[in-house]
Amino acid sequence: MMERAKSLDSTDQNILRILSAYSSLTPLQLWYQIGEDGGIKERLREEEILDKLESLRAKGFVERVTVAKSSSDTRLLHYRVKTKASGEGLG
Repeated sequence: MMERAKSLDSTDQNILRILSAYSSLTPLQLWYQIGEDGGIKERLREEEILDKLESLRAKGFVERVTVAKSSSDTRLLHYRVKTKASGEGLG
C-alpha cells in the first residue's frame, strides 16, 4: 500500500499519515488535526476534507466505519486507514 500511496498528492499522503495515527476520525476531527499539522500547507475546509476522504475511500486507502443517517449529516461519519485485515485485499 505504501507504494500506491506515493502516487497520491501531498495532501492525500498527509491525510493518510494523520489518519493512521488514530483508530478512526470524523472529517471534523481530521480537519482539526490538519490545522495542527505542519505538513499540510494549504487550508482546507471541512467539506474539502470529506471530499478527500471519499476520494481516498474510492481508491481503497480508507474505509468508512460508521454511516451517516442522512447525506447532509457528516458529524457521525468515522474513517480509518484501510488494512488488509479490515476489508478486501488492496491488490
